[in-house]
Amino acid sequence: MATNVEPPPVPIEQPYEFKTEFHPRSGRQTLYQRFEEFGITPETQALPAEQEPWRPFQSRADFEFSEITLDAALNKNQIDRLLNLMAQISQGQAKLTLKNESDLCKALDNAAAELTPFSKHEVKVPYKKEEQVFEVHARPLWDWALDLLDNPLLAPHFVWDAQRVYKHDGTDFVRFFDEPWTGDWWWDIQSRLPQNLDAAPFCFILYADKTRLSSHGTVKGYPVVARCANLPVHIRNGEGIGGGRVVGWLPIVSPIRFVHTLKLFLI
Repeated sequence: MATNVEPPPVPIEQPYEFKTEFHPRSGRQTLYQRFEEFGITPETQALPAEQEPWRPFQSRADFEFSEITLDAALNKNQIDRLLNLMAQISQGQAKLTLKNESDLCKALDNAAAELTPFSKHEVKVPYKKEEQVFEVHARPLWDWALDLLDNPLLAPHFVWDAQRVYKHDGTDFVRFFDEPWTGDWWWDIQSRLPQNLDAAPFCFILYADKTRLSSHGTVKGYPVVARCANLPVHIRNGEGIGGGRVVGWLPIVSPIRFVHTLKLFLI
């Protein structure tokens, strides 16, 4: 008895849906592709991952450090200081405990809490029957002075008594001045103090630096710097402890107010 056996299905060749002709000078044959193949050529294959994408920098760390310095617009001195600190840390000569920006802010807040804070004051000035109000940010000078006096590292360096210093010129002693306490004013002030108090002058040098525009929060102004005249010049003019301290900001007068003031001066 004969059995009916169905022949295997014959695959139907699907026609190509895309045809790409190349320029005759390319020497390439016409390319026929189906829908799922179109657009996939050696030119469009994903590039392999580059093993050292930071080249021509010698290392990835060099590249990332360079990127950070450019983003932060660090100058030469700041870059050298940062690299020197990193070298000390890597060699075990220094220890860095800060892990992120939050740690840095917390450390700065803790340090600021140990010093005299700034406070805002309003200075009212009458002008043309109107009251002009200026915001002045200042730090109490006396509280800052107490910060200096409480520092045990500075205690041996304070000079309290007035002095007159002389240098022999081969014939006689000639007086000269090199520190504030060698001046006549210091001598005269100490002479006027009550003898029974065993007191001495405590003097400050104050100046406004209009060549440097500073900011305190959102307020901009010219810094007022204080230096303790009882400390030697290499300490009071230095950048370490005992050096100058910004104790206030002079407010910037608006151009309109400046014009009014200038007109008044010219009249």
